[in-house]
Amino acid sequence: MPLTELPQWIGTAVLGAVLALLGYVGKQFAEWFGRLRAAENARRARLAELLALIRAGDTAWKVQCENRDKLSALIEARDPALDAGQGYDHLFAVAFPSMPPAERELHDVVRAYTVHTFRPLNEALLKWIAADADFRVRPPGRSPRATLSLFLADLEAHLLLWQAKFAAWMPDHPERSLVYLDDEGRHGTPFPQGGARLVARILHRRWWRSNRERGEQSDG
Repeated sequence: MPLTELPQWIGTAVLGAVLALLGYVGKQFAEWFGRLRAAENARRARLAELLALIRAGDTAWKVQCENRDKLSALIEARDPALDAGQGYDHLFAVAFPSMPPAERELHDVVRAYTVHTFRPLNEALLKWIAADADFRVRPPGRSPRATLSLFLADLEAHLLLWQAKFAAWMPDHPERSLVYLDDEGRHGTPFPQGGARLVARILHRRWWRSNRERGEQSDG
């Protein structure tokens, strides 16, 4: 029997099967695309959280530096001999027993920021890094994602050392007000710079472009 003379019900059945297949494929593609977008949105949300923490730290650091410099100026104006060129924390600790009310007030503020602002921020950053399963693994090349993985490794090292020094430096020593790692004492590694700019650059990239680059890097 020629194909043109096939019963109508067969043609209808074939057409229905094709439409059903296309519908199934379309549904699978839509679900895959949805999962891809959801995963990317979750990664972007985590980057936004990291950016917020870094920016909060940058803002707090500027305020801390202003108070630190005010306190240093007051001490040096009162007794220049106390400044032995060994850094702010040493200067504040040596001057602590003889501080008049104005200096003691600033000292308390600087110490409070260290204890109640920088410590919680650093703990939150360490928690973020510990929970990360996407950005700490360094992809090949020199992409922003690769640079971010190096930044996170340096940041984790700094934060762990900072925590250790805080534990030894602050609780039983009211004269201490700062926990520095890259000052004259050279007790550790500095806080890595450029983090906010780097994270913002990655966060503001088009999601499909970042996924394409991720695929190219994994293929290479």
